[in-house]
Amino acid sequence: MDLLHDDTAASMIDRISNLPNEIIYHILSFLDIKYAIQTSALSKKWKHIWTSMPHLNLNSRTFRSAPLFVKFVNDALSHRNRHTEVSAVELSVRGAATQFAAVVTSIVNYAYSHNVRKLTIEWFRLNDEGFRFPQRLFGSHTLKHLVLATHYFDGLGLSLPKSAWEFPALQTLNLSNLHLNDDGDMSLNLFSKCVNLEDLTLHNCYMQGLDSFNVCAPKLRNLTITDPRKFPKVFNVVAPQLQNLTALLCDNLFGFLQLSTEELDSLEKVNLSMGGRLLREKESYASGLLDLFQKLCHAKFLILDDGIIKVYKYRLSYDNIDSLCEFVCILCAKVLSACLDLLSVEPCPFNNLKFLKQKDCIQKMPTEVRKYLLESSPNATFILDIPQANHNIPIYVKYTVHIDPLEKYLSKRKRKMVPQKRSREEVDKGTMAKKYGKID
Repeated sequence: MDLLHDDTAASMIDRISNLPNEIIYHILSFLDIKYAIQTSALSKKWKHIWTSMPHLNLNSRTFRSAPLFVKFVNDALSHRNRHTEVSAVELSVRGAATQFAAVVTSIVNYAYSHNVRKLTIEWFRLNDEGFRFPQRLFGSHTLKHLVLATHYFDGLGLSLPKSAWEFPALQTLNLSNLHLNDDGDMSLNLFSKCVNLEDLTLHNCYMQGLDSFNVCAPKLRNLTITDPRKFPKVFNVVAPQLQNLTALLCDNLFGFLQLSTEELDSLEKVNLSMGGRLLREKESYASGLLDLFQKLCHAKFLILDDGIIKVYKYRLSYDNIDSLCEFVCILCAKVLSACLDLLSVEPCPFNNLKFLKQKDCIQKMPTEVRKYLLESSPNATFILDIPQANHNIPIYVKYTVHIDPLEKYLSKRKRKMVPQKRSREEVDKGTMAKKYGKID
Protein backbone atom coordinates (compact mmCIF):
# COMPACT_ATOMS: atom_id res chain seq x y z
CA MET A 1 0.00 0.00 0.00
CA ASP A 2 2.85 2.41 0.81
CA LEU A 3 4.51 1.66 -2.53
CA LEU A 4 1.26 2.36 -4.38
CA HIS A 5 0.81 5.59 -2.45
CA ASP A 6 4.37 6.70 -3.28
CA ASP A 7 3.85 5.98 -6.99
CA THR A 8 0.63 8.00 -6.98
CA ALA A 9 2.31 10.92 -5.22
CA ALA A 10 5.20 10.84 -7.68
CA SER A 11 2.73 10.84 -10.55
CA MET A 12 0.98 13.90 -9.12
CA ILE A 13 4.31 15.73 -8.85
CA ASP A 14 5.12 14.85 -12.44
CA ARG A 15 1.77 16.16 -13.61
CA ILE A 16 2.41 19.52 -11.97
CA SER A 17 5.98 19.64 -13.21
CA ASN A 18 4.82 19.11 -16.77
CA LEU A 19 2.71 22.25 -16.72
CA PRO A 20 4.01 25.22 -18.73
CA ASN A 21 6.25 27.53 -16.75
CA GLU A 22 3.77 30.40 -17.16
CA ILE A 23 1.12 28.42 -15.27
CA ILE A 24 3.59 27.39 -12.57
CA TYR A 25 4.64 31.03 -12.16
CA HIS A 26 1.00 32.03 -11.81
CA ILE A 27 0.44 29.41 -9.10
CA LEU A 28 3.56 30.49 -7.21
CA SER A 29 2.54 34.15 -7.42
CA PHE A 30 -0.05 33.48 -4.71
CA LEU A 31 2.72 32.36 -2.32
CA ASP A 32 5.18 34.39 -0.34
CA ILE A 33 8.56 34.03 -2.03
CA LYS A 34 9.84 32.29 1.11
CA TYR A 35 7.51 29.37 0.41
CA ALA A 36 8.06 29.56 -3.35
CA ILE A 37 11.78 29.00 -2.76
CA GLN A 38 11.00 25.91 -0.69
CA THR A 39 9.48 24.25 -3.77
CA SER A 40 13.03 23.95 -5.15
CA ALA A 41 13.30 20.74 -3.11
CA LEU A 42 10.65 18.99 -5.21
CA SER A 43 12.81 18.10 -8.21
CA LYS A 44 15.63 19.32 -10.44
CA LYS A 45 13.18 21.30 -12.57
CA TRP A 46 11.82 23.11 -9.54
CA LYS A 47 15.27 23.95 -8.19
CA HIS A 48 15.53 27.18 -10.18
CA ILE A 49 11.87 27.89 -10.96
CA TRP A 50 11.58 30.56 -8.28
CA THR A 51 14.54 32.53 -9.69
CA SER A 52 12.53 33.40 -12.82
CA MET A 53 9.19 34.24 -11.19
CA PRO A 54 7.82 37.50 -12.63
CA HIS A 55 5.76 38.19 -9.48
CA LEU A 56 7.56 38.67 -6.15
CA ASN A 57 5.55 38.57 -2.93
CA LEU A 58 7.54 39.61 0.17
CA ASN A 59 6.02 39.67 3.67
CA SER A 60 7.91 40.31 6.91
CA ARG A 61 5.29 38.46 8.95
CA THR A 62 6.65 35.13 7.72
CA PHE A 63 9.87 35.79 9.69
CA ARG A 64 10.52 35.89 13.42
CA SER A 65 12.47 39.14 13.29
CA ALA A 66 13.12 42.10 11.02
CA PRO A 67 16.87 41.37 10.56
CA LEU A 68 16.09 37.85 9.30
CA PHE A 69 13.60 39.26 6.80
CA VAL A 70 15.99 41.95 5.57
CA LYS A 71 18.76 39.38 5.04
CA PHE A 72 16.38 37.05 3.22
CA VAL A 73 15.18 39.78 0.84
CA ASN A 74 18.73 40.79 -0.04
CA ASP A 75 19.72 37.16 -0.68
CA ALA A 76 16.60 36.43 -2.75
CA LEU A 77 17.07 39.48 -4.97
CA SER A 78 20.76 38.75 -5.48
CA HIS A 79 20.10 35.13 -6.55
CA ARG A 80 17.27 35.92 -8.89
CA ASN A 81 17.70 35.33 -12.63
CA ARG A 82 18.65 38.75 -13.96
CA HIS A 83 17.71 37.85 -17.53
CA THR A 84 14.00 37.42 -16.76
CA GLU A 85 11.47 40.20 -16.40
CA VAL A 86 9.87 41.24 -13.11
CA SER A 87 6.32 42.47 -13.71
CA ALA A 88 5.02 42.85 -10.14
CA VAL A 89 6.42 43.29 -6.63
CA GLU A 90 4.34 43.22 -3.44
CA LEU A 91 6.01 44.22 -0.18
CA SER A 92 4.35 44.08 3.23
CA VAL A 93 6.30 45.07 6.34
CA ARG A 94 5.27 45.41 9.97
CA GLY A 95 7.37 47.57 12.25
CA ALA A 96 9.27 50.81 12.70
CA ALA A 97 10.96 52.78 9.96
CA THR A 98 14.33 52.13 11.59
CA GLN A 99 13.83 48.40 11.02
CA PHE A 100 12.63 48.41 7.42
CA ALA A 101 13.76 51.66 5.80
CA ALA A 102 16.71 49.97 4.09
CA VAL A 103 14.72 47.06 2.66
CA VAL A 104 11.92 49.33 1.41
CA THR A 105 14.50 51.51 -0.33
CA SER A 106 16.09 48.40 -1.85
CA ILE A 107 12.73 47.21 -3.20
CA VAL A 108 11.94 50.64 -4.67
CA ASN A 109 15.32 50.80 -6.39
CA TYR A 110 14.95 47.22 -7.62
CA ALA A 111 11.49 47.96 -9.03
CA TYR A 112 12.77 51.08 -10.79
CA SER A 113 15.85 49.43 -12.31
CA HIS A 114 13.92 46.33 -13.47
CA ASN A 115 11.03 48.23 -15.07
CA VAL A 116 8.40 46.76 -12.76
CA ARG A 117 4.84 47.48 -13.92
CA LYS A 118 2.99 46.85 -10.65
CA LEU A 119 4.23 47.83 -7.18
CA THR A 120 2.44 47.44 -3.85
CA ILE A 121 3.97 48.64 -0.57
CA GLU A 122 2.01 48.16 2.67
CA TRP A 123 3.49 49.32 5.94
CA PHE A 124 1.91 48.15 9.21
CA ARG A 125 2.59 49.87 12.53
CA LEU A 126 4.64 52.64 11.02
CA ASN A 127 5.68 55.08 13.74
CA ASP A 128 6.51 58.76 13.44
CA GLU A 129 10.28 58.34 13.11
CA GLY A 130 9.98 59.27 9.46
CA PHE A 131 10.71 57.67 6.11
CA ARG A 132 11.03 59.39 2.75
CA PHE A 133 10.49 57.39 -0.41
CA PRO A 134 13.31 57.64 -2.94
CA GLN A 135 12.50 60.34 -5.47
CA ARG A 136 13.26 58.00 -8.36
CA LEU A 137 10.14 55.95 -7.60
CA PHE A 138 7.96 58.89 -8.62
CA GLY A 139 9.71 59.15 -11.96
CA SER A 140 9.18 55.59 -13.19
CA HIS A 141 8.24 55.45 -16.87
CA THR A 142 7.12 51.79 -16.78
CA LEU A 143 5.00 51.60 -13.62
CA LYS A 144 1.31 51.09 -14.45
CA HIS A 145 -0.19 50.17 -11.05
CA LEU A 146 0.90 51.59 -7.69
CA VAL A 147 -0.43 51.00 -4.17
CA LEU A 148 1.03 52.87 -1.18
CA ALA A 149 -0.64 52.13 2.16
CA THR A 150 -0.01 52.37 5.88
CA HIS A 151 -2.04 50.69 8.62
CA TYR A 152 -2.73 51.09 12.34
CA PHE A 153 -0.97 54.45 12.61
CA ASP A 154 -1.76 57.63 10.74
CA GLY A 155 1.11 57.47 8.29
CA LEU A 156 2.49 60.79 9.51
CA GLY A 157 6.05 59.51 9.26
CA LEU A 158 5.75 58.56 5.59
CA SER A 159 6.89 61.44 3.40
CA LEU A 160 5.79 61.73 -0.22
CA PRO A 161 7.09 64.17 -2.85
CA LYS A 162 4.93 67.29 -3.12
CA SER A 163 5.91 68.14 -6.69
CA ALA A 164 4.00 66.56 -9.58
CA TRP A 165 4.58 62.81 -9.81
CA GLU A 166 5.96 61.79 -13.19
CA PHE A 167 4.25 58.50 -14.00
CA PRO A 168 3.59 58.68 -17.76
CA ALA A 169 2.45 55.03 -17.91
CA LEU A 170 0.54 54.87 -14.60
CA GLN A 171 -3.07 53.69 -14.95
CA THR A 172 -4.20 52.90 -11.38
CA LEU A 173 -3.13 54.59 -8.14
CA ASN A 174 -4.26 53.69 -4.63
CA LEU A 175 -3.17 55.83 -1.66
CA SER A 176 -4.31 54.67 1.77
CA ASN A 177 -3.96 56.26 5.22
CA LEU A 178 -1.45 58.90 4.18
CA HIS A 179 -0.76 62.52 5.10
CA LEU A 180 -0.68 64.65 1.98
CA ASN A 181 0.15 67.98 3.57
CA ASP A 182 2.89 67.45 6.15
CA ASP A 183 5.12 70.21 4.72
CA GLY A 184 2.55 72.95 5.23
CA ASP A 185 1.65 73.19 1.56
CA MET A 186 -1.24 75.42 0.55
CA SER A 187 -2.05 73.59 -2.67
CA LEU A 188 -1.11 70.22 -4.15
CA ASN A 189 -1.30 69.06 -7.75
CA LEU A 190 0.32 65.62 -7.67
CA PHE A 191 -1.21 63.92 -10.70
CA SER A 192 -0.96 66.47 -13.51
CA LYS A 193 1.85 64.51 -15.19
CA CYS A 194 0.07 61.17 -14.85
CA VAL A 195 -1.37 61.55 -18.32
CA ASN A 196 -2.66 57.95 -18.54
CA LEU A 197 -4.13 57.69 -15.04
CA GLU A 198 -7.57 56.05 -15.24
CA ASP A 199 -8.35 54.88 -11.70
CA LEU A 200 -7.58 56.86 -8.51
CA THR A 201 -8.47 55.79 -4.97
CA LEU A 202 -7.84 58.00 -1.93
CA HIS A 203 -8.62 56.11 1.28
CA ASN A 204 -8.38 57.64 4.75
CA CYS A 205 -6.13 60.45 3.54
CA TYR A 206 -5.42 63.55 5.61
CA MET A 207 -5.43 66.92 3.84
CA GLN A 208 -6.01 69.41 6.64
CA GLY A 209 -4.51 72.83 6.04
CA LEU A 210 -4.60 72.62 2.26
CA ASP A 211 -6.43 75.40 0.46
CA SER A 212 -6.89 73.05 -2.49
CA PHE A 213 -6.12 69.49 -3.48
CA ASN A 214 -6.13 69.12 -7.25
CA VAL A 215 -6.91 66.02 -9.26
CA CYS A 216 -6.04 66.95 -12.83
CA ALA A 217 -5.93 63.87 -15.02
CA PRO A 218 -7.12 63.95 -18.65
CA LYS A 219 -7.92 60.22 -18.86
CA LEU A 220 -9.26 59.63 -15.35
CA ARG A 221 -12.39 57.45 -15.44
CA ASN A 222 -12.85 56.32 -11.83
CA LEU A 223 -12.36 58.44 -8.70
CA THR A 224 -12.96 56.95 -5.24
CA ILE A 225 -12.74 58.91 -1.97
CA THR A 226 -13.41 56.71 1.06
CA ASP A 227 -13.21 57.27 4.81
CA PRO A 228 -11.51 60.69 4.57
CA ARG A 229 -9.57 61.83 7.61
CA LYS A 230 -9.80 65.52 6.72
CA PHE A 231 -10.79 67.31 3.53
CA PRO A 232 -8.97 70.33 2.11
CA LYS A 233 -10.88 73.58 1.79
CA VAL A 234 -11.48 72.80 -1.89
CA PHE A 235 -11.22 69.46 -3.66
CA ASN A 236 -10.69 70.37 -7.30
CA VAL A 237 -11.33 67.81 -10.05
CA VAL A 238 -10.39 68.41 -13.68
CA ALA A 239 -11.17 65.13 -15.40
CA PRO A 240 -13.19 65.47 -18.61
CA GLN A 241 -13.47 61.68 -19.06
CA LEU A 242 -14.58 60.90 -15.50
CA GLN A 243 -17.33 58.26 -15.56
CA ASN A 244 -17.61 56.99 -11.97
CA LEU A 245 -17.36 58.94 -8.73
CA THR A 246 -17.63 57.29 -5.31
CA ALA A 247 -17.29 59.61 -2.33
CA LEU A 248 -17.90 59.71 1.40
CA LEU A 249 -18.97 63.32 1.84
CA CYS A 250 -18.23 63.90 5.52
CA ASP A 251 -14.73 63.49 6.96
CA ASN A 252 -13.78 62.36 10.47
CA LEU A 253 -13.86 65.95 11.73
CA PHE A 254 -17.33 66.59 10.27
CA GLY A 255 -16.07 68.64 7.35
CA PHE A 256 -18.12 68.41 4.14
CA LEU A 257 -16.61 67.76 0.72
CA GLN A 258 -16.32 71.07 -1.14
CA LEU A 259 -16.01 69.88 -4.71
CA SER A 260 -14.89 72.14 -7.53
CA THR A 261 -15.22 70.79 -11.04
CA GLU A 262 -15.29 71.71 -14.67
CA GLU A 263 -17.87 70.13 -16.95
CA LEU A 264 -18.19 66.41 -16.20
CA ASP A 265 -20.11 65.55 -19.35
CA SER A 266 -18.99 61.89 -19.33
CA LEU A 267 -20.25 61.18 -15.81
CA GLU A 268 -22.24 57.94 -15.61
CA LYS A 269 -22.44 56.79 -11.99
CA VAL A 270 -22.27 58.74 -8.75
CA ASN A 271 -22.24 56.93 -5.39
CA LEU A 272 -22.53 59.31 -2.43
CA SER A 273 -22.50 58.39 1.24
CA MET A 274 -22.41 60.00 4.66
CA GLY A 275 -20.85 56.82 6.02
CA GLY A 276 -22.75 56.85 9.31
CA ARG A 277 -21.17 60.14 10.37
CA LEU A 278 -23.05 62.08 13.04
CA LEU A 279 -25.11 64.79 11.39
CA ARG A 280 -24.05 68.18 12.69
CA GLU A 281 -25.05 71.46 11.08
CA LYS A 282 -27.62 69.61 9.06
CA GLU A 283 -28.84 72.65 7.14
CA SER A 284 -25.34 73.44 5.85
CA TYR A 285 -24.98 69.80 4.82
CA ALA A 286 -28.20 70.08 2.84
CA SER A 287 -26.94 73.23 1.13
CA GLY A 288 -23.63 71.55 0.34
CA LEU A 289 -25.38 68.49 -1.00
CA LEU A 290 -27.55 70.55 -3.34
CA ASP A 291 -24.49 72.38 -4.58
CA LEU A 292 -22.80 69.03 -5.16
CA PHE A 293 -25.80 67.73 -7.11
CA GLN A 294 -25.58 70.73 -9.40
CA LYS A 295 -21.98 69.91 -10.24
CA LEU A 296 -22.79 66.24 -10.81
CA CYS A 297 -25.94 66.88 -12.81
CA HIS A 298 -24.88 64.75 -15.80
CA ALA A 299 -24.91 61.52 -13.79
CA LYS A 300 -27.08 58.69 -15.08
CA PHE A 301 -26.95 56.53 -11.96
CA LEU A 302 -27.18 58.14 -8.53
CA ILE A 303 -26.73 56.03 -5.40
CA LEU A 304 -27.49 57.62 -2.04
CA ASP A 305 -27.12 56.01 1.36
CA ASP A 306 -29.33 56.42 4.40
CA GLY A 307 -27.29 59.35 5.69
CA ILE A 308 -27.92 61.33 2.51
CA ILE A 309 -31.65 60.75 2.83
CA LYS A 310 -31.52 62.02 6.42
CA VAL A 311 -30.20 65.33 5.13
CA TYR A 312 -33.42 65.70 3.16
CA LYS A 313 -35.31 65.62 6.41
CA TYR A 314 -34.19 69.21 6.77
CA ARG A 315 -34.28 70.43 3.20
CA LEU A 316 -35.81 68.78 0.17
CA SER A 317 -35.10 70.21 -3.26
CA TYR A 318 -33.94 68.60 -6.47
CA ASP A 319 -33.91 71.54 -8.89
CA ASN A 320 -30.28 71.03 -9.76
CA ILE A 321 -30.46 67.50 -11.17
CA ASP A 322 -33.29 67.70 -13.70
CA SER A 323 -31.14 66.10 -16.41
CA LEU A 324 -30.72 62.85 -14.45
CA CYS A 325 -31.48 59.88 -16.74
CA GLU A 326 -31.36 56.95 -14.36
CA PHE A 327 -31.66 57.01 -10.61
CA VAL A 328 -30.84 54.22 -8.19
CA CYS A 329 -31.51 55.39 -4.66
CA ILE A 330 -30.44 53.36 -1.63
CA LEU A 331 -32.79 54.76 0.97
CA CYS A 332 -34.55 54.15 4.26
CA ALA A 333 -38.35 54.30 4.14
CA LYS A 334 -38.55 55.15 7.82
CA VAL A 335 -36.53 58.35 7.40
CA LEU A 336 -38.55 59.47 4.40
CA SER A 337 -41.74 58.76 6.29
CA ALA A 338 -40.66 61.23 8.94
CA CYS A 339 -40.61 64.10 6.44
CA LEU A 340 -43.79 63.50 4.47
CA ASP A 341 -44.79 67.10 5.02
CA LEU A 342 -41.86 68.23 2.86
CA LEU A 343 -42.60 65.99 -0.11
CA SER A 344 -45.19 68.40 -1.44
CA VAL A 345 -42.82 71.39 -1.51
CA GLU A 346 -41.85 70.79 -5.13
CA PRO A 347 -42.70 68.12 -7.69
CA CYS A 348 -40.26 65.28 -8.14
CA PRO A 349 -37.87 66.28 -10.97
CA PHE A 350 -36.92 62.78 -12.11
CA ASN A 351 -38.76 62.73 -15.42
CA ASN A 352 -36.68 59.90 -16.86
CA LEU A 353 -36.49 57.68 -13.80
CA LYS A 354 -35.81 54.06 -14.70
CA PHE A 355 -35.00 52.45 -11.37
CA LEU A 356 -35.88 53.20 -7.79
CA LYS A 357 -34.23 50.92 -5.24
CA GLN A 358 -35.10 50.50 -1.59
CA LYS A 359 -32.34 48.61 0.19
CA ASP A 360 -32.90 46.19 3.09
CA CYS A 361 -36.63 46.78 3.13
CA ILE A 362 -37.70 46.03 6.69
CA GLN A 363 -41.05 47.77 6.36
CA LYS A 364 -43.13 48.71 3.36
CA MET A 365 -42.41 52.12 1.87
CA PRO A 366 -45.38 54.44 2.54
CA THR A 367 -47.64 55.00 -0.45
CA GLU A 368 -47.14 58.77 -0.30
CA VAL A 369 -43.36 58.38 -0.49
CA ARG A 370 -43.48 55.93 -3.35
CA LYS A 371 -46.02 58.09 -5.16
CA TYR A 372 -43.80 61.14 -4.85
CA LEU A 373 -40.66 59.37 -6.09
CA LEU A 374 -42.47 57.86 -9.07
CA GLU A 375 -44.92 60.62 -9.98
CA SER A 376 -42.76 61.93 -12.83
CA SER A 377 -41.65 58.47 -13.97
CA PRO A 378 -44.74 56.24 -14.03
CA ASN A 379 -42.98 53.48 -15.99
CA ALA A 380 -40.10 53.10 -13.57
CA THR A 381 -39.12 49.79 -12.00
CA PHE A 382 -39.34 49.62 -8.22
CA ILE A 383 -36.83 47.18 -6.67
CA LEU A 384 -37.02 45.89 -3.10
CA ASP A 385 -34.14 44.14 -1.36
CA ILE A 386 -35.90 42.08 1.31
CA PRO A 387 -33.73 40.40 3.98
CA GLN A 388 -34.87 36.98 5.16
CA ALA A 389 -33.35 35.33 8.22
CA ASN A 390 -32.20 31.74 7.87
CA HIS A 391 -30.22 30.24 10.75
CA ASN A 392 -29.18 33.74 11.80
CA ILE A 393 -27.64 34.39 8.37
CA PRO A 394 -29.30 37.24 6.45
CA ILE A 395 -30.26 36.31 2.91
CA TYR A 396 -31.18 39.05 0.50
CA VAL A 397 -33.79 38.23 -2.10
CA LYS A 398 -34.67 40.78 -4.77
CA TYR A 399 -38.26 41.32 -5.77
CA THR A 400 -38.78 43.48 -8.82
CA VAL A 401 -42.11 45.26 -9.01
CA HIS A 402 -42.97 46.94 -12.32
CA ILE A 403 -45.02 50.06 -11.74
CA ASP A 404 -47.81 50.56 -14.26
CA PRO A 405 -48.54 53.96 -15.86
CA LEU A 406 -49.48 56.55 -13.27
CA GLU A 407 -53.24 56.44 -13.71
CA LYS A 408 -53.33 52.67 -13.41
CA TYR A 409 -50.88 52.79 -10.51
CA LEU A 410 -53.00 55.27 -8.57
CA SER A 411 -56.06 53.11 -9.00
CA LYS A 412 -54.19 50.15 -7.53
CA ARG A 413 -52.26 51.98 -4.82
CA LYS A 414 -53.88 49.93 -2.04
CA ARG A 415 -52.70 46.71 -3.53
CA LYS A 416 -50.03 44.98 -1.45
CA MET A 417 -46.77 44.34 -3.26
CA VAL A 418 -45.95 41.09 -1.45
CA PRO A 419 -44.97 37.90 -3.35
CA GLN A 420 -47.81 35.42 -3.01
CA LYS A 421 -47.16 31.83 -2.03
CA ARG A 422 -48.21 29.18 -4.51
CA SER A 423 -49.27 25.68 -3.81
CA ARG A 424 -46.93 22.81 -4.69
CA GLU A 425 -49.33 21.79 -7.46
CA GLU A 426 -49.16 25.26 -9.04
CA VAL A 427 -45.37 25.30 -8.79
CA ASP A 428 -45.13 21.89 -10.47
CA LYS A 429 -47.50 22.97 -13.26
CA GLY A 430 -45.51 26.16 -13.83
CA THR A 431 -42.24 24.23 -13.99
CA MET A 432 -43.65 21.68 -16.44
CA ALA A 433 -45.04 24.48 -18.62
CA LYS A 434 -41.65 26.14 -18.82
CA LYS A 435 -39.93 22.89 -19.74
CA TYR A 436 -42.40 21.43 -22.23
CA GLY A 437 -44.72 24.28 -23.16
CA LYS A 438 -48.31 24.76 -22.18
CA ILE A 439 -50.54 21.75 -22.91
CA ASP A 440 -54.10 22.61 -23.90
